[in-house]
Amino acid sequence: MKPIYKSIFTSFAFLLTPAGSALAQDPPSFTSVEGFTCSYNKGKGPKDLAKVNVKWNAWADGINFPAYNAWNLTPNFVDSGTTMDVVWLGAWQNGIDMGKGLDLWKTKGSKINAEYGKVVTCGEHSNFASYNIRMPDMSSPSTSGVVTFSDCSLEEGKSMADGMAAVAAWAKHLDSTGSKSGMWVFFPALGTGDADWDFKMVESHRNYASLGHDWEDYGNKQGYAKAQAVFTGVMECGGTRVYDSEMVRNGGLKPG
Repeated sequence: MKPIYKSIFTSFAFLLTPAGSALAQDPPSFTSVEGFTCSYNKGKGPKDLAKVNVKWNAWADGINFPAYNAWNLTPNFVDSGTTMDVVWLGAWQNGIDMGKGLDLWKTKGSKINAEYGKVVTCGEHSNFASYNIRMPDMSSPSTSGVVTFSDCSLEEGKSMADGMAAVAAWAKHLDSTGSKSGMWVFFPALGTGDADWDFKMVESHRNYASLGHDWEDYGNKQGYAKAQAVFTGVMECGGTRVYDSEMVRNGGLKPG
């Protein structure tokens, strides 16, 4: 198996300026992330997909596929307009490995692709440049978890550097609360079309207890007041969706 088009280099530029240095003292390192939105074919479901995933892993092992992590995401908290049944989210450490992997998929992946085609029909295929803001809790690694996606837009007159400074301030707040979430920003790169947001805020949780901890801080411990102070006038994020995640492949990528 394999969504605003704004120049990805415009998004990157803030990290190379003094204003962007709040997030990174060294040159930024981006992970290449791809996503497929898919629906199960009639009579097919998660168990069928899992069987093909096993075959995909064997195929990838057999051709020395570049380091690649992949997950299946199943919608949980989403709006009524959500039509996909499952998302394939995959990540290469960098663009070089992405290119090698896509070439192998194009030239040697037709048979395994046909196997996926029997189980799912996938519409959108998009690519993002992922930048890590906050490392996830790695004290007890798990192959399953929870992932949230929010669409974020800069206020008029605000730059990406302003937005990322706000994101960094929010990450610092999470540090103070004992949050165990990881946090990334996804900048649109390839196949994203046009949309009314500037980037996606992505958070990972080991389980729903972790998500509940952050919910409690935001709601009943007035984290929302900190959020208002950090984001008001700079950017707005909304439409948060929550997915259950299940790892398909662990290629040894660094979380950052």
